[in-house]
Amino acid sequence: MDRRRLKILIGFAMVSLGLIQAGSFAVGGEMIFSFLGLVYAIIGVAYLWTEVYSPAE
Repeated sequence: MDRRRLKILIGFAMVSLGLIQAGSFAVGGEMIFSFLGLVYAIIGVAYLWTEVYSPAE
């Protein structure tokens, strides 16, 4: 597997896990952990933005 595809997989996994965590804890009424899941998803988006979709140097 090439490095770009691996970075895409890691980024999408981070976003997916963050959204799953946010949704599951929001249903349970745990807003702090739901917020932390959203933060993790945002970090995943930032990872995708900087490592995958930024122009190569």
